[in-house]
Amino acid sequence: MKWRDEAMMLLACAVFVLPPSQQDEPSPFDKCRIVTSSDLTDSKVPRFAAYRIPTQEVIENPKLDLKSNPIARMYRTLLRDEISKGPNFAGHYRVAIWGCGTSCAMFAIVNLKTGQVITPDDFHSTSTVYFDVDDHEVFSHSQSGDAVFGFRKDSKLIGILGDLDEDESREGAFYFALDGERLRLIHSTIVKKDCEKLRE
Repeated sequence: MKWRDEAMMLLACAVFVLPPSQQDEPSPFDKCRIVTSSDLTDSKVPRFAAYRIPTQEVIENPKLDLKSNPIARMYRTLLRDEISKGPNFAGHYRVAIWGCGTSCAMFAIVNLKTGQVITPDDFHSTSTVYFDVDDHEVFSHSQSGDAVFGFRKDSKLIGILGDLDEDESREGAFYFALDGERLRLIHSTIVKKDCEKLRE
């Protein structure tokens, strides 16, 4: 019983001795930089239904083609684990997503029939440091379960949020269609904010 009394006394002392933690209020610049769902409202965005494809059969024991892309060899363990879960995109493809730092994500798409690994041509990662977005508002009807990526098993459209390669001039929502074995950019909703004037 004595140890419990001592612990309670130490806790009480800590409450009175230690100053309460104070969170700094975000600066006007930081408030301006936050990207919300309303910043990405765009009546011209493509819809998953417009890129619908028939659902394909289950592929047993899919293989990974390590020579198809440098990413395949570098992330082979992760990709093999992902493809074992089956298709989640465009009928017989698997979108694999992994972290690359704080608020950073990378991805690859694997054709489960051929093992070919597909990555975008002009960027490697997306960063969402300033994003506070409800992905289901931006990518309505997505099945991804990921806050940054929107895709469906029965569609060849994929949406991506963020700053591509941490480039603020490429900040927004980006829509790609799987065209053959390449991702073709078909639409962008770029965030346009002038926050620099608010920087202290």
